[in-house]
Amino acid sequence: MNFWKLLLYTSILFCVNLSAQNIPGDAQLKNLHGKMVSFSTLTQKDSLVLVCFWSAASEASITELNAINAKYDSWKESGLFRFLAISVDEGKAVNRIRPLVNENGWLFDVYADINGDLRKALKSNNLPQSMIIRRGKVVYEQSGYEVGSENYLFQKIQTIASGGM
Repeated sequence: MNFWKLLLYTSILFCVNLSAQNIPGDAQLKNLHGKMVSFSTLTQKDSLVLVCFWSAASEASITELNAINAKYDSWKESGLFRFLAISVDEGKAVNRIRPLVNENGWLFDVYADINGDLRKALKSNNLPQSMIIRRGKVVYEQSGYEVGSENYLFQKIQTIASGGM
């Protein structure tokens, strides 16, 4: 087996094994209207959830969310998952979220993890960071953004939804 294939397989296994953590249900998020809601309330009805942690100060985060937004209508039609964009901005930076959502015309649900509880619990350190959650557990995650990686995320969702990994 060549070096690059071995590295790819090892990376995938590492990512999947690393991600098998439980999600804290009591983490509080703020919606765009200022209402606090628990993460478990947002995800309890859905068996598959794509969460993207982002920041208003991260160009890569904005680029990824714009790429997802461009495909979101067709993704949503699949009915396979729920998408949550969760800002990690705190303090006065939280005030930039709603104008950014409006300016970019994002069609998906956007929340702020203003206390950082969810981000800390899920050990999200690199932005943007995307996680696929199934039945209350992280089953896949990826950090950073490259053009086209949103397509890989959707392919991964389809695979997981069909029972694969």
